[in-house]
Amino acid sequence: MLNAQTILTMVGIVVCLLVVGNLFSSSITESVKKSGDIVICDMDKTDFTGNVIAALKKNTEENDGKFTEVEIKSDNYSKELKRIDQKQVIIIPEGFTVLASEHKKAQIIFVQRMTSLAMMSNLNTGSTAAFEAFSEAVKSTIYSEKLSQGDITQDEIAQLENPVELKEMTVIGDKQEEISSNAIMSICATQNMVVPIILFLLIMFASQMILNAMATEKIDKTLETLLSAPVSRFSVLAAKTLSAAVVSILQAVCFMFGMSRMMGGMVDGSGLDADKFEKSLRNLGLSLSLGQYVLIGIQMFLSILIALSVALILGVLAKDAKSAQTLLMPINFSAMVPYFLSLMTDIGSLPMALRAIVYVIPFSHTFTATENVMFSNTAVYIGGLIYQLIFLAVCMKIALSIFMSDKIFTMSLGGKKEGKKKNKAKA
Repeated sequence: MLNAQTILTMVGIVVCLLVVGNLFSSSITESVKKSGDIVICDMDKTDFTGNVIAALKKNTEENDGKFTEVEIKSDNYSKELKRIDQKQVIIIPEGFTVLASEHKKAQIIFVQRMTSLAMMSNLNTGSTAAFEAFSEAVKSTIYSEKLSQGDITQDEIAQLENPVELKEMTVIGDKQEEISSNAIMSICATQNMVVPIILFLLIMFASQMILNAMATEKIDKTLETLLSAPVSRFSVLAAKTLSAAVVSILQAVCFMFGMSRMMGGMVDGSGLDADKFEKSLRNLGLSLSLGQYVLIGIQMFLSILIALSVALILGVLAKDAKSAQTLLMPINFSAMVPYFLSLMTDIGSLPMALRAIVYVIPFSHTFTATENVMFSNTAVYIGGLIYQLIFLAVCMKIALSIFMSDKIFTMSLGGKKEGKKKNKAKA
């Protein structure tokens, strides 16, 4: 059983995982590098907040983070984040010092922009780390001031336990909403795993179905009988492709229905106010409309058709059942790389060279379709759709040219060598 095809499959799997691992490594390194950065705006401008900022700056720089102080001019946070070219900012509002001096919880505003729902893309935008760092700076400042006065009251001790209250604002595109990005990530990221998982499984199932059917018919010689029937070869090709596509679509509907019910249960069990949460998602554009589902479905259907057309071509090359399984490798790897990347990192944030390599794979555009639709990346979506249509047309042209000729009976891996042996035997 340990033959050249098996070894080739194992080597291919290792190479594929190494490529994905290297891409993850660069993404994680960049996210971790920025996780300690602090961007802050002081709208209170008092000696107390100045001391807090000084303590926060010292702590940030000691931990090799980058400290940036900016000015926010309005409460249109989407516009302001673009102006200062930042993804997140801590805002100290006016009246912060007054509340702190009265031993009350003083509120800070944490604003962050979400550009993706992938796990790695949001490592450096979490509010928890920034809130804790700011709270420690406030505690340190209060303690230093009270210690210099020589006494600390009971109210001040209680204040030191929890001095700051956090108000979170999440920005997506030109929309903003008072909701935690962590809450969005905890639910939406899981929900948006549905499309990649379904697409990956459908590509695997559909391509395996059509490739095995083609290889089996060719090996059993039933393909010759089928193509000699009074039916056009184009009709045979279209019937095989569409039948596999219909079965795949039915599987997709079943998967999506089951997963949507599962995700609905996750929202109900998360402890969040479901109505408020859904309203916030709609305001941010993260609740997909029927038209957006259609756009995602179009790219999903194109990816399935591409997988089927490639499987048809590869099925013709198979000379036995074992070689048919090996020929699935190009499709499997082409689906595996964008599948893992779409779950873990924002493909659009990768370096240009890596992004171009990933986008050459036609399935990548469907794996990122949900985020492109949600975050209004219209140009990326349309570009991917056009590329998929061109890729599908080329693949179908090749498949049709093979079906319309006798190559469908003579083509195979190692076919030339076998052909020479047969010619020698005849001679």
